[in-house]
Amino acid sequence: MISKKLLRACPVCGTSSGRVLHSQKFALSEGSPLPGETDYVTCDNCGFCFADTTAGQSTYDLYYAEMSKYADSATSTGSGLSPWDALRLTQLANQVTSFAPLRTSRLLDVGCATGGLLSALRDIGYSNVCGIDPSPACVEAAHDVRAGDVWTGTLSDLPEDIGTFDGILLSHVMEHVRDLSSAMLRLREKLKPGGWIYIEVPDASRYADFLVAPFQDFNTEHINHFSSAGLANLCRACGFAPELEGTKHIFSAKDVPYPAVFCFARASDLPQEIVRDYELPLALTKYADLSRTTMDLIDRQIRDHLTGHPSIIVWGVGRLTMKLLSDTCLGRAQIEAFVDGNPINYGKTLHGHTIRRGSDLVSSCTPILVCSLINSIAIHDVISQNGLTNPVLPLLANS
Repeated sequence: MISKKLLRACPVCGTSSGRVLHSQKFALSEGSPLPGETDYVTCDNCGFCFADTTAGQSTYDLYYAEMSKYADSATSTGSGLSPWDALRLTQLANQVTSFAPLRTSRLLDVGCATGGLLSALRDIGYSNVCGIDPSPACVEAAHDVRAGDVWTGTLSDLPEDIGTFDGILLSHVMEHVRDLSSAMLRLREKLKPGGWIYIEVPDASRYADFLVAPFQDFNTEHINHFSSAGLANLCRACGFAPELEGTKHIFSAKDVPYPAVFCFARASDLPQEIVRDYELPLALTKYADLSRTTMDLIDRQIRDHLTGHPSIIVWGVGRLTMKLLSDTCLGRAQIEAFVDGNPINYGKTLHGHTIRRGSDLVSSCTPILVCSLINSIAIHDVISQNGLTNPVLPLLANS
């Protein structure tokens, strides 16, 4: 691994040197404020792994305020509309009961999206649940599902009148936050005496065991990569004592399991020791190697498709497509149109083309390349529902 002086100090221990695990380029839609190239590194001191991004916290706050994919309840997680997402939120709400036995406890869901977890908490009797999200569209949607008090705001700009809480939940939030330590210290100030936080994040130590799409978690949005050790270290470094830790698997799409790690931690004034994580860099090296192998297979498959077709339609403009346009022959293909299911992407320009709705298409002989492995079944269903008779091409033979 190549050692470097970091553009971004380690968000856990503040060390300014690390080693590069993987470098990734992205083909971004026009107007995206996020960087188009990032090194994924491991800290020389504590072993935490993260994106060495040049973008500041304000850039990420702007991105999630204006371009949040979670604003569309139908196509994103967090709303609880799908059975598998509803089950995840219900199970998390039930976990909370051991730390908040009183249903009058005041709870805050940070990054509440459209209010799925808030609704799950209310459904089991919690009467004083609140939420915060950077996206005004998400906040409006959360209000529409009787989710309780919900504010527009970020961890770096909390509303002044938000008050204090018995417990604060951050479910799949901290992997997106650049300034982790300052965010944690701000949250500590918002806890009542004896208050606790719950953090759940993707489990980077198990990425390789759940690999579906290559480099899926090395993307523009996931800029922190946690193991159990890394999550506990973050808590300890910011004045929290871990009390309950564990792993679980959730679903990122129907029948697509995804690894997660969680920690309940309580504010503490006692000194906490940071323990170096030696295992996570090794696990992410394995993940990167497997991803490269899969990316090579996809590149060959696309090349075979292009041999028989002068032009294609690309359906799906998510994380994988951003990489395919940079790292495979897809970037040199004659693409007739880009299509996506999330309204947040409609009208944006990617690779010289305006992203369209599936309903805008009419049947033709131009094949559709399904550029998602995680959501490929759902995309096939939409193509069928729209009555399109175009040939449909997979990224991999078994996808």
